[in-house]
Amino acid sequence: MDNNQKRFIADALDLLNDLDEGLMQLETNPKASAPLEQVFRTMHTIKGGANMFGFAPIGEMAHQLEALFDLVRQGKMQVTDALISVTLQAFDKVRDLLKEKEESKINNAAALKDHLNAAAELVVQHAQADAGMEAVGTTRKDELATYFIRVTPTVPVTGDGNHQLVFIMLDLEALGTAHTRAFQKENNEILHWHQFLATTTSPAEIESFFLFVDHECKYEVTRLSPGNILEDEAFLQCTTAFNENRISWQELMDAAGASAEKLKARETEELGIDDQNASVAKKKSVNDAIIKVSKRKIDDLLNWISELIILQAQLVNVSEASNNVALNGVSEQLEMITNRLRDTSLEIGLVPIETLVTKFKRLVRDLSKSLNKKVNFLSEGADTEMDKDVIEMMAEPMIHLIRNAIDHGIGLPGERKASGKSEYGTVKLKAFNSSTYVNIIISDDGKGIDKDAVLRKAIEKGLTSADAQLTDEEILNLIFHPGLSTAAKVSDVSGRGVGMDAVKQKIYELRGSISIKSEKGKGTSFHIKLPLSRSIIEGMLVSVAETRYVVPLNAIERIDRIPYEALDRQDKVNKTVVVNEQPLPVLSIRKQFHHEENPPKTTDIISVLVNGMRKGIAVDRIEGKMQTVLKPLGDAYQKQDFISGSTILGNGKLALVLDPSRLFSFNHM
Repeated sequence: MDNNQKRFIADALDLLNDLDEGLMQLETNPKASAPLEQVFRTMHTIKGGANMFGFAPIGEMAHQLEALFDLVRQGKMQVTDALISVTLQAFDKVRDLLKEKEESKINNAAALKDHLNAAAELVVQHAQADAGMEAVGTTRKDELATYFIRVTPTVPVTGDGNHQLVFIMLDLEALGTAHTRAFQKENNEILHWHQFLATTTSPAEIESFFLFVDHECKYEVTRLSPGNILEDEAFLQCTTAFNENRISWQELMDAAGASAEKLKARETEELGIDDQNASVAKKKSVNDAIIKVSKRKIDDLLNWISELIILQAQLVNVSEASNNVALNGVSEQLEMITNRLRDTSLEIGLVPIETLVTKFKRLVRDLSKSLNKKVNFLSEGADTEMDKDVIEMMAEPMIHLIRNAIDHGIGLPGERKASGKSEYGTVKLKAFNSSTYVNIIISDDGKGIDKDAVLRKAIEKGLTSADAQLTDEEILNLIFHPGLSTAAKVSDVSGRGVGMDAVKQKIYELRGSISIKSEKGKGTSFHIKLPLSRSIIEGMLVSVAETRYVVPLNAIERIDRIPYEALDRQDKVNKTVVVNEQPLPVLSIRKQFHHEENPPKTTDIISVLVNGMRKGIAVDRIEGKMQTVLKPLGDAYQKQDFISGSTILGNGKLALVLDPSRLFSFNHM
C-alpha cells in the first residue's frame, strides 16, 4: 500500500465521522438543508478518493448511496429511518474495511454486497413511490457558473500523465466545458496549471477533488461569473492573453463581467443565480494552520524531550554543587526552555474529544432504538483536548458506561411518564480541564443506583458483611467488583457484571480515577479524572528513611508537619490523625513499605484529594518540587498497582512515583 493510499484511508476515516454526524443531524431535522449538503459532499469526496486511489468497491458503495441522497436533494425522496439506518450500516462496513492492513481485504467487494443490495432496494422502492413530495430544505436547481482554477504542485510533477494531479485536472475537465493550460519547465516539470471551467458542480465539490493531495499542491478556485462565459469568443481571447501574461488579473475579471452581461442579454430564461457573489477564492497549501503528523514522530519527540528533562535535572544538581553563578544561570535558562518545549510538545499530541462524541451519539441512537427507548444525548466541552492514545483507550470504558445508563438507568417512555418525567431520557457527557487533569462526567436522569440492592448482592457474594458500616460512597464503589450486577436479567447489552471492574482497571492503567454519585429516582453520574500527559509530570520529591518517592503535584492540597508520635495515636477504626485541628485519614509510607527503624521526630503530612475526600500521606520530609519523567515499572513491581511508575533523579538514583488514589484504595481507606 503506497503513501497516497494510506493518506486516503486516514482522511476517509475522519470523513466517516463527519458523515455520521451529518446523518444524525438530518435524522433529527429531515427538512434541514445544511446537513443534507454536508452528507452529500462527504459521500462525493469519499467516492472520488476511493476511485482515485484504487478502492473501487468503496467508490461504488459511496456512488450508490450518493444517488439516494441526490433524490432527497431533488425532493423525489424523503429522509426516513430506513434510509439513515441503511446508510449508517453501509458506511460502518466501509469503516471496518478501511481499518484492514491489506489492500486486498479493503477491496473485498463481497463484504459490501449486502449493503449495496439494500441501497439498491431503497432506490427501487422510492422510484416506484409517488414523486410529488415536498423538497427537502432549500433544494435549488443546479447553478451553472464559470470558474478559474489555479494549481501549483509543491512536489515534482511531470507532464507524462503518471501523477494524481494530472488525473485530477483531467477529471475536472469532465465536469463541463474546460480550457486547461499547463505551464512547464524545459525538463517537462509542471510549474502550474490554469483551468477555466464552466460547470454546475459547486465550488466545494471542485475543492473536494484536491482533498487527498493537498499536501502536494497549492490550489485556488475562483468563481468568475454565472453561466458559461467560455461560449463568448471575446472572453476566450482574454484567457489566452492572461495565460501569456499580456493582461492582468483585474483585466481578466473585467472581461468576465462583460461576457456575463452579454449572456444575460441573450438569455430568455432566468438562471436563478446571485450575481453579487462575485469571487470566492479559497487557498490551501502545505503551509496551512493544520497539518497531519505521524503519531510515531510525536512519540519520538516526547521521548527525546523526556530524556532532556532528566539531563536538565542532572545539570541542576551539578550547578548547585559547584556553586558556579554562570552555570546556575545557564541551568535556569535551560529549565525555562525545557518547560516550554515540554508544554508545546504535549499540546501537539492532544486532540479534541469530539471524535468520541460523534461515536457516542451514534451509540445512543442505535441502542435506544433497539431497546424501544427515547434518549437524547447531550455533550458539553467537546473541544476539550486529550492525548490521542488516551482517547482511543478510553473509548470502550466510556461506551460501557453509556450502554449501562441506557439499559439500566433510562426507563421505557411509559415508565418515565408514570414517574413524572419526560418520555425522553437524557445521557450527558461533560468534559473540562482542571490543572493538569482532564475531567469527564457521564450522567443520566434515569432510575439511579439502588444502594440497598447493591449491598444485598455484595453480602450474597461475600464482598462485605451484614454488620459492616459502609458509607454511601463505599456501597456505590462495590459495583466495581468483578461479577457484581443487580440486573434482574441478563441482556445482550449488559447485566453480566463483567464490565465495571474492567472500566475501573482501564482508568487506573491510565493513572486516572473514577467516582460515582447516584440518587434513586434521580439519576447517576460517573466522574473520571485523567492526567493530560502519561509520560511527563510535575511532582513533589519526598524522603522516607533513605528512599525517595514522588507524589504528583496536581494531587496535593496542602502540607502540614506534626510530631511523628502522633501517628501512634491514630484511630484504629477510621485510621484518622488530628492534623491542623481536624481528623484526617492518614497513611504512613514508613509503615506501608516497612521502613520502621529510626523514625524521625516529625513527619510531613501531604493532604491529597481522593474521590472528593481529603486524605493524608505521611512522609519523613519534603525535598522539593521537581519535573519528572514517568518510566514503566519492571516485573518486580508489576503487582504494586499503587505505584504508577519510576523516575530517574538528577543524581542518577531511582525514585518510585506513588499513585494516591490507588494507594488508599489498596489499603481500603
